[in-house]
Amino acid sequence: MKSSRRSFIRTASAIGALAALPGWACTQSTARKSLAILILGGTGFIGPHEINYALSRGHKVSMFNRGKTAPGLFPDVETLIGDRDDQLAALKGRDWDAVIDNSGFYPRHVRLSAELLKGHVGQYMYVSSISAYADTLTLEDDEFTSPYAVMDDPTDESDPIYGETYGPRKALCEQEVTKVFGDKAINVRPGIITGTGDPTERLRHWLVRMVAGNEILVPGVEDLPVQYIDAADMCGWMVRMLEDGKGSGPYNAVGAEEPYRARPLLEGLRDAIGSTSTLTWIDWEWIRKETSENPNYGPWYGEGPIPFMQVNNDRAIATGLTFRPIADTAKDMIAKLDEHIVREGRQSGFDADTEAALLKKWHAEKG
Repeated sequence: MKSSRRSFIRTASAIGALAALPGWACTQSTARKSLAILILGGTGFIGPHEINYALSRGHKVSMFNRGKTAPGLFPDVETLIGDRDDQLAALKGRDWDAVIDNSGFYPRHVRLSAELLKGHVGQYMYVSSISAYADTLTLEDDEFTSPYAVMDDPTDESDPIYGETYGPRKALCEQEVTKVFGDKAINVRPGIITGTGDPTERLRHWLVRMVAGNEILVPGVEDLPVQYIDAADMCGWMVRMLEDGKGSGPYNAVGAEEPYRARPLLEGLRDAIGSTSTLTWIDWEWIRKETSENPNYGPWYGEGPIPFMQVNNDRAIATGLTFRPIADTAKDMIAKLDEHIVREGRQSGFDADTEAALLKKWHAEKG
């Protein structure tokens, strides 16, 4: 990270901090000008955050989706039914000020929507990922200095959405948007998005364990970095950037101001929610000797420094991205744990019985 540059941005942005705060804390509750915003998707994870925030700011929202996921979620929001796979008739002949593309995973689909909407929307905001970066990403890189991830066959659509080609396909999607919209293209690159509605267990796993109050097995190295961002923070910033009308190019949407570190993050969350859990750190080498299971605790529990969890977010902060305390995010999620549904294939961590057995053996060996 470029610490001197970051310090400058913090100081410079503090002057306009009130105007940049999320809607629930912002003194300006409505936008200066109402926008017509089209959202491709809208009823998954981040879409509801975008829609609720946009409506609270006085914008008019339309959704385009297949009508299969939570079809009754927004009964008062216009829903246009179709499919990214060349079934875009519902979008033809319509005009919007901006579009937010949440559901573009294949470059062919993104190209179709971008070309159709060219001349009918003022800004095209595409939700990409930091996975679009190549493995050569370094701590010194920003949005413009790291090369894209690539795949052998750019037309291959056989891999599942979240398969090995997820990152390279996101990179190709970005390029399609930029080809069509030029400086009116905005590519948002999130890292680990969490918050209410998160369909993964990358933060929820720890909160469930903490609520139970039991001892928690934490694998890996204690000082590893991690960059969570609350969906509400990210989506509010995205809508405000569309209001401003000056956004262009790529932005790393990661939080917070500095990467969290594993031990102080988990200990801080435990203390903030009043949990009685103890955290027991066990290295992966010991765990892998004891079990063939290889659970996914998220990319921050690897075996060494991970640049992908230390991505530079100066550019996004300079345009108004702000962050609530992650303890507030955790409390919001805990309040809705009973409503939470983990998407198939997005589970992580050992199950409770395996975790308890490993902890018992660890303590027996260590005395």
